[in-house]
Amino acid sequence: MVKEFNIGLIGLGYIGKIHLTAYQDIPLCFAHPQAVAKMSAVLRSQLDTEEEVMRKSGFTIKTTDPDEFFAAPLDIVDVCTPNHLHLEQVSQALKLGCNVYCEKPLTRTYQEARTLANLSEKSTGKTHTAYVLRYIPAIRQMKAIIQAGGIGEVYHFRSHMFHGSYIDVNRPMSWRLRKSTSGGGAFMDLGAHLVDMTRYLLGEVEWVRAEMRTCIPERPSSMGSSQYEAVDVDGWTLCTLQMKNGAVGLIEVTRMAAGAGEATQFEIFGSKGALAFDIRQPDTVNWFDLKRKQWISGGLELPAPPEERPIEQIWPTGKYSQGTMTNSHLASSYDFMLNILEDKSSSIDFRTAAAVQEIIEAAYISSEHHSECVRLPL
Repeated sequence: MVKEFNIGLIGLGYIGKIHLTAYQDIPLCFAHPQAVAKMSAVLRSQLDTEEEVMRKSGFTIKTTDPDEFFAAPLDIVDVCTPNHLHLEQVSQALKLGCNVYCEKPLTRTYQEARTLANLSEKSTGKTHTAYVLRYIPAIRQMKAIIQAGGIGEVYHFRSHMFHGSYIDVNRPMSWRLRKSTSGGGAFMDLGAHLVDMTRYLLGEVEWVRAEMRTCIPERPSSMGSSQYEAVDVDGWTLCTLQMKNGAVGLIEVTRMAAGAGEATQFEIFGSKGALAFDIRQPDTVNWFDLKRKQWISGGLELPAPPEERPIEQIWPTGKYSQGTMTNSHLASSYDFMLNILEDKSSSIDFRTAAAVQEIIEAAYISSEHHSECVRLPL
């Protein structure tokens, strides 16, 4: 039997369309999926755009009215709206007992994230957050190698995510450039992924120290406008993290890297070797084995972490690859549906998302206080 999940999608911007594509591609990428998605309802701020997308996706309900949306028989509510809307929309879904999948970051602040985490524990619905880099095969390999003792004691690490999306000084203001709607800039947007990856691979954080820059202090209020608005979020951040296991490392993120496109790397150095991940090679991690004194890539016969589904069950094969972005979202969506079927909690539920939000907030506090060390918990 194949379970069909009725999906209610809130938001249909760029990331909403990525989620939509991921759901629709599940039966294309797997010959016998255990779960598939039916796009039942979409809630938007306006209905006069993306009309063809909504029509072809088969949404039964297309509305701007939250009451009409939540009255539909939905198995999963998927939230893909700007950060400042998450608290209200997710809260409503949880109070109705819905299973909720939310884009990252969970909210704008740690306090909001704790509110949702606490609410989720009182709800009958399960929760899941779009920290999708966890699903990349090379990242799963890194975790398996670390857990197997392949690089020994972890000494230090470094990671970066470089985008060039805001390098154009004429790019106008958006919700991502206002702290009131985003909660933060590059570190909130990009750094969230690397913070989650750091916790996933290396455990809990002991303290944080961060330095941030805005880079372009003002932008046109709208495309072609002569009116300018102040930008009050970071365009670049360098963050140092001390882990409870003794390792120390760096996260650097920017949306101001000319020519970078989308460059993400994560390197970990230990007493017995090293690991190097590059998002341009998502299927295999490079592992330096100090004993053999050589780099090894691919073909690693290590078991999946016991708490996780084998990645080959949810990640498309090379022949059916939709590209790393869509593949990772597809794996995340499919995994959540399977967890619901199995009555199993997600490893990236709202409690995990709140822990990520705490580290992000600590970094912003550090930056506001001249890069002082901020210890956790807050």
